[in-house]
Amino acid sequence: MGEIVSPNEKPKFVIKSDKPSKNSLKLSELLTRRRKELDLSLEDIERNTRIGKKYLKLLEAGEYSNLPNDVYTRGYVKNYADFLGFDTKEIIKLYSKERHEYDSGKGLKSKNNYKLGLKPIGSQSYTITPKTILFALTSVFVLIMVGYVSWQFSQLSAPPIIRLANQDKSSTSASFVILSGEVDSGSDVFINDSPILSAPDGSFSDRVMLVNGNNQIKISARNKFGKESSKTIIVESTSEGIDKVVSTDVSKNKIEGVEISIEAGKQAIYINVKTDGLEVFKGTMLPGSKQLFKGKESIKLSTGNAGSTSVIMTNSLVAAKNIGTLGPEGEPKQDIIFNKDTNIQ
Repeated sequence: MGEIVSPNEKPKFVIKSDKPSKNSLKLSELLTRRRKELDLSLEDIERNTRIGKKYLKLLEAGEYSNLPNDVYTRGYVKNYADFLGFDTKEIIKLYSKERHEYDSGKGLKSKNNYKLGLKPIGSQSYTITPKTILFALTSVFVLIMVGYVSWQFSQLSAPPIIRLANQDKSSTSASFVILSGEVDSGSDVFINDSPILSAPDGSFSDRVMLVNGNNQIKISARNKFGKESSKTIIVESTSEGIDKVVSTDVSKNKIEGVEISIEAGKQAIYINVKTDGLEVFKGTMLPGSKQLFKGKESIKLSTGNAGSTSVIMTNSLVAAKNIGTLGPEGEPKQDIIFNKDTNIQ
């Protein structure tokens, strides 16, 4: 039976034979029998070895399938056997033999899958299965998709970016300037709040008619979410000398063909003009700017804002006829035709 060396120290029991024989019992049976011989409960063993009671039960039941991996279980066996007074070297040999038999085919495969896990001493086990791997991969995929959608939404909901090829301030002796640049694709482009055409990729190029002196030109962009950004440039026009040579007024007397003088009112206007079937101008006129167009047979005019587009016409029937604005403020007008024989009373 053995005896306790000291009640205040870890119990150490001495047995007559330390080596299990070839015909000895299984490890689980040896441990259980020895504990009962010493009249010790599992609680006594747990308290003195600090091995969890559930692991002690598994050892005594020989349930290797539910025990931690070999490294941790080997430590449990050694501590338990040492406390019970066994020769731990022989006990470990017996454990290694039984564990090898189990791992070789009796218990390594479960009915459904392989289970891999580590069970630290005194802690819960964590088992990795195909189901948990699938759940983890699905979670990662969902997080990536949520992050991507959030990034896309933040990009679309942010104000569009405007990149201009023109300088912030410049001067020219011409009566017009070419504004070019690009904005975020899908955004609408405006010059002084008048819409202009842009390519699907967001690039644009527009001819802007100037007035003498400083011209303040605002380029703005608005995306589908209503977010807007703008940039302003200053262009100084010194075209007064040219205007004296190239008049912007129609002839005072009747002519064989047709002439129209277009003036932008309080708002900038985007116009397209064709004379005798050929496009001669497409661009923006700033408030107060004027342009003269001449044709042999006809002039066709489209404007983005009829209420800010004033026309004076001369042809074979009328001379310097003030037609006035072409419609209500903000209303676009397409393909208004002025012929050489148009008679406007």
